[in-house]
Amino acid sequence: MQYNLLDRSNEENIAYAKSKGLGVVIMGPVGGGRLGAPSEKIQGLLKNKPASTAEMALRFVLANENVDIALSGMGDLKMLDENFEVASRTGHLTEEELAHIKKMMEENKKHAQLYCTGCNYCKPCPQGIDIPYLFEIMNRHRVYELTEHAKSAYKEVINGWSWIKSADASKCVECGACEEKCPQKLPIIQQLKDTHATLKPQS
Repeated sequence: MQYNLLDRSNEENIAYAKSKGLGVVIMGPVGGGRLGAPSEKIQGLLKNKPASTAEMALRFVLANENVDIALSGMGDLKMLDENFEVASRTGHLTEEELAHIKKMMEENKKHAQLYCTGCNYCKPCPQGIDIPYLFEIMNRHRVYELTEHAKSAYKEVINGWSWIKSADASKCVECGACEEKCPQKLPIIQQLKDTHATLKPQS
């Protein structure tokens, strides 16, 4: 199952599977690479700050007593060494540390929803902009301080990579159709401008 600091939606399912005697294998413990990028905010969730955001992410997943295996992708020997070191430890997090992390991540999630809940009512955009997706990328920077990853993800949008189904935020013509449909009455046009200005590659 998918499970990581940014996506805890399967937590109850994991516990249920374990209660039925099943082994639990976690995919995406580092959030598909998102948590591989540096973030002082996420590393700062522990008093004894971990060496990297990836370490924080892996320790969080392995601290769940219902998890048997975490499948963490690695691209070089340094990542292998780091994952081996983290996975070899006993007592990844105390109950107090785990509770604190979950509380802070819930607060961050609520903060992110102030910018966009991902309800998709704003879609489709006449210009082909996937507004919730771009705002999710922006929140990786704005809420979780995963700025390096956010900029990399937005660059993929600008470059029009085949698996990205969105135009970049600069393609907005300010027609206002999205704002009329938004139940939160968000200033979507301005937020799209902010997203592009903040995440676009610097010339």
